Amino acid sequence: MPTRYYGRRRFLKILLISVILSLIFVVIFLRRQDIFLFSQFLYGLHFSYLNNSKEVSNHIILQPAPTTVLQISLSSLKPLQKTQKGVLSSIEFINPVFLNLESESSNIIPIIVLSNASNIEARDAIRRTWGYDQLYQNNKIQIRVFFLVGIEDFMMKRIHAEQLLFDDVIQVHIPDMYSFIAYRELSAMLWVRSYLPRASFYIKTEDNVIINMKFIINKFLPTIERTTNKNIVIGWFGSEHSIPRGRYQKFINIVLPPSDFNLQYAMSLLYIVTSRASDRMLDAISHVNRIEHPGDPFVTGILRDVAHVQIKNLATSPENYSYKLSNETCGKALETNSKLLFCTSPLLIKSVDEYFKAWHILLSQN
Repeated sequence: MPTRYYGRRRFLKILLISVILSLIFVVIFLRRQDIFLFSQFLYGLHFSYLNNSKEVSNHIILQPAPTTVLQISLSSLKPLQKTQKGVLSSIEFINPVFLNLESESSNIIPIIVLSNASNIEARDAIRRTWGYDQLYQNNKIQIRVFFLVGIEDFMMKRIHAEQLLFDDVIQVHIPDMYSFIAYRELSAMLWVRSYLPRASFYIKTEDNVIINMKFIINKFLPTIERTTNKNIVIGWFGSEHSIPRGRYQKFINIVLPPSDFNLQYAMSLLYIVTSRASDRMLDAISHVNRIEHPGDPFVTGILRDVAHVQIKNLATSPENYSYKLSNETCGKALETNSKLLFCTSPLLIKSVDEYFKAWHILLSQN
């Protein structure tokens, strides 16, 4: 009799556990269905808008996969599919659904921010601080920030949702690793020339940087305007401006050609490339099928040198432009020197609050 009693209790426990696990499975399934339906709802709104709008009648909608929708113009489709060779032929972009740049590409100064796919909070902090759209040159030119992210399997749905909400995340089929930094920098260059062909230059930066936009707009851009129609890369050149990588990131000193120890490359946190320089470097790389050592010096050093692109070294410019690599908070650095072009600190990645603290200090100085 006791054996039957305990056997029945064991059976009831197993039955109860099975019911609980079934309920958990049902809840997870319903949540996933809700996310899917919400995504379909957003797409429904988008296609309804396209059917009722005459302004986008000259565009096509490509749907290569059920979860990915691209909106690109015929003019911007040609350079990507028909003319790219070598390394560039392997670069593919996924643009935000609602992004339409054709009508305004000549009136944009693009700032391309290289960002890891997982750094969603950093991108959100940048949008809410220095990365909001701003106007320049008597409100004739718009400064727009775009984030270039790589591929990370666990982040695909979140990146897609971010694209739907903000229209500023460009995904490229390249891993988010510093071993591929040259490919990512080339992707930024190719994207600007493909989708913003009338932009005379672009600014490249990274997501662990606070940019002093007021100083950029009022002081920096006016002084470099006269050089933006030249074949030139503008930045800080020299070994004293190199950014050290971590222990498990690819070091780059060994890739420098042994015949030229004076090869200079731009500090990676911020540099400017003109359209003429971009065209020369993209043409040069189109004859290369594989980048042997895709480290920091490749694009603005080795490739720039091969393409015969000139440099403007801000480290020796009479304007004495400066930046800060801070071990403390960027807020303190900007409070000490309000003329910094930008600041970076390890604390920015550890805590997004540092973006807002530094931004509030910049606002208080204006």
